[in-house]
Amino acid sequence: MWHRSAAAAILLTALARPAPAQVNNVYSRAVPPDKTALERLNLKIEWTANIPVEGRRDSLTQVQTIGDQIFVQTRTGLLVALDARTGQVQWFVQLGNGSYANSYPVAANSKFVFVAHVTRLHAFHRYTGVAEFVADLESPPTTGLAADESGVYCVLGMRTGNSGGHRISVFNLPNPIPIPSAPQGPADPTKAKPADLRAVNPVDDLMKRYSPESVFRTNLPETFDPPKTAAALEAPIGGFTASRSPSVSVLPRVTPPYTLNNPVDTPSLAVLSSLRQPYRLRNDFQRDIQQTPSLGVIPPSVAASLALSDLRPKTVQPPLRWEYAFTSRILFPLYLTPFRVWAVTDAKVLTALNKTDRKVEVFQQLPDQVGAMPGRAGLYSYVPLSSGYLIAIDGSSGTVQGGANVVWRTAVGGIGNRTPFVTDKHVYYQGDNSGVVCLTRKDGEILWRSDSDADQLIAANEEFVYVRDRQGRFLVYDAVRPTNPKTKRSAPLAGLNLAEFDVPVVNTETDRIYLAADNGLIVCLRDMNPKYARPVQVCPPAAINPPPRNLNPGGPKKDAPEPEKK
Repeated sequence: MWHRSAAAAILLTALARPAPAQVNNVYSRAVPPDKTALERLNLKIEWTANIPVEGRRDSLTQVQTIGDQIFVQTRTGLLVALDARTGQVQWFVQLGNGSYANSYPVAANSKFVFVAHVTRLHAFHRYTGVAEFVADLESPPTTGLAADESGVYCVLGMRTGNSGGHRISVFNLPNPIPIPSAPQGPADPTKAKPADLRAVNPVDDLMKRYSPESVFRTNLPETFDPPKTAAALEAPIGGFTASRSPSVSVLPRVTPPYTLNNPVDTPSLAVLSSLRQPYRLRNDFQRDIQQTPSLGVIPPSVAASLALSDLRPKTVQPPLRWEYAFTSRILFPLYLTPFRVWAVTDAKVLTALNKTDRKVEVFQQLPDQVGAMPGRAGLYSYVPLSSGYLIAIDGSSGTVQGGANVVWRTAVGGIGNRTPFVTDKHVYYQGDNSGVVCLTRKDGEILWRSDSDADQLIAANEEFVYVRDRQGRFLVYDAVRPTNPKTKRSAPLAGLNLAEFDVPVVNTETDRIYLAADNGLIVCLRDMNPKYARPVQVCPPAAINPPPRNLNPGGPKKDAPEPEKK
């Protein structure tokens, strides 16, 4: 009996003792999907990658597919470039000081990738990660960037003290420096002259453009100047900049006349309490009394002269092409056509500006707010409205008086708060309360629609489209044909629970499927069909650069893009 009572007391003591605090993991426990489960969907894993995340609050914020690369951003400012085919890390860079900051979608052209962090614009070479320039935008961006081969387009907030909405700032790219090749010498090297074999050092050309910080040269001259005499070492009275007195930093006194050999000691300007003559030191009880303004209020003329005398090397800066201010807010990143910049504002207006002189070329008043970033293909844009309409607009035409050239308009339903997914022949409208709706690009005819819960299309190929629903389930649909032709309703062919991959990734470049989780795991899937062994482009690219000039005006324009068939 005693033993039973003792055991009961020990058990009560153990239960009453507070349990040790459990460390809750804020990240999802995502792991690569099971191979057997993927085979039922006719899918296989192409590669996996792990992006390092720091701290409990850090996670993946942006995962974008641009060409043959994947750009990943984290909340702490880490930018990583991956090879889209193999998943290997090409380069990475830490933006800022590692603190938490907002991240916006990056933009890229054929050479550079542009990213905005806080108030700075960074440009990196796409495949090497070498920094091209870092520019101060003076205010943080409000949306993602846009870029073409000639410049980068930013949406910024208004400057401090100004009222209004947002402004567009366009920066030209610095002109690249051509590196001359070595001259071709004569056929017989024995008859070559020294001038014929002399080549221009590429480092000398680069030093004209880039800052010489941390650059060390080893080609010292073979001859040196003769040693200077004592008279030559004496400090001159006049400087090399027409100044009649030496620098203040070497003066023993600051009262004229300025002489170097005056034995009278006077305090330095660094400890002077006043900039007005006579220069006197204050006593301890007067050190908090300010009699003259500080150096921070030097007249602009003096400040300009100090700036001109700054001989420190300056980095490459992109020249500002133009700025345009709006009286309303710009909702989404800008999108480009060969000669125009298109912006969507919260005043239910779609505006197109000329890339060269910021002239307003198209002004379209919309019946309702735009729900998401328009989808792009060629010269056409597909604008979803919050009222449930999808509008196809030709970006190469339109006027200020007549508005944009609307090719077709279809009532789809729902809100349309996701970017339409565009393929060669179809455009997929998606959003809350509408699901995924397949329409033809030619005339906007509705072919089929999914359930309202399946509302995010993440990838597609020629036969299937891959959709995520609100519960995180991965669903496979037929790309063209509905399961019920009479009602035009389509049911998923197969599905898999992938709720752990909670970072949305939409691949508008190829048929590959990318799954990302907040713990840094990225998985690439593809169809097991042998014809998809290599990535297949299913989404036509958007035309954003002007076509090359025709060198033969009388002949056909071979380099110009073919007009889109309607």
